Amino acid sequence: MLETAVALSLPRLARRAALWGVETMSGVDGSLSSKVVLISGGASGIGYATARLFVEQGAKVALGDVQKAKGAAAAEALGERAMFVDLDVTQEAAWREAVKAVEARFGALTTVVNSAGVSVPANIEQETLEGFRRTLAINLEGVFLGCKVGVEALKAGTGGAIVNLGSTLGVQAGAIFPAYSASKGGVRMLTRAVALHCAEQGYDIRVNAVLPGAIHTEMVEGYIAAGEAGGATRESVIGGFAQAHPMKRLGRPIEPAAAIVFLASDAASFITGADLAVDGGLLA
Repeated sequence: MLETAVALSLPRLARRAALWGVETMSGVDGSLSSKVVLISGGASGIGYATARLFVEQGAKVALGDVQKAKGAAAAEALGERAMFVDLDVTQEAAWREAVKAVEARFGALTTVVNSAGVSVPANIEQETLEGFRRTLAINLEGVFLGCKVGVEALKAGTGGAIVNLGSTLGVQAGAIFPAYSASKGGVRMLTRAVALHCAEQGYDIRVNAVLPGAIHTEMVEGYIAAGEAGGATRESVIGGFAQAHPMKRLGRPIEPAAAIVFLASDAASFITGADLAVDGGLLA
């Protein structure tokens, strides 16, 4: 299991850190108990997998989502170190209320994961202005607000990390994804701009992006359903996604989640403004 491999590698990093004179590095010893995390889109998919992994590593986690019932149930399943917060990522006031709620229960925020997103396939002739704007509002404006409010909260505390969920489609565009590709390309550049600002201002805030390939989540299940509606078989649609990746399979939600947790941990303390592809070699 990937979780086991991550856990086994962390103590080795801790021993090396001691040799290099690093006294404390939260995360390299398998514990993230000092982390207080807010995850947008935390009720499902990569967001929920990330929340689960953070909790397993000892962090306190808030699952932010517009899916209230699903989010509340997901937080309850994760136990006392998890909570649900109602979060519409397109609304600045909602972000501020979410941060306030998290800090009231768990203390100062240390980590923001911008995972909320939508993807509705439509080429440039099919896409509407309304649909394009909705995708950008959630996928890009939502990340902008998460970064803006996140920087404000983190610099008021002890610093921390922001991890944004990009996509390989923000690097290699897809003909049926003009809105999604545009939004995720924007996330990459936004991530770098915010990382540079924090570094230049001397804030102890790192900002990075994870770029997943096709990960078998509810979103990909939507693509599979669309393919079946068009006459394709489930197996052929999944096979098409798999063949696009040199590793010839879809990713599992825990795989980008592990990358997010790594970038949020102190094991990544000298990494900022970076893209970490979790894509089975697609961008190689």
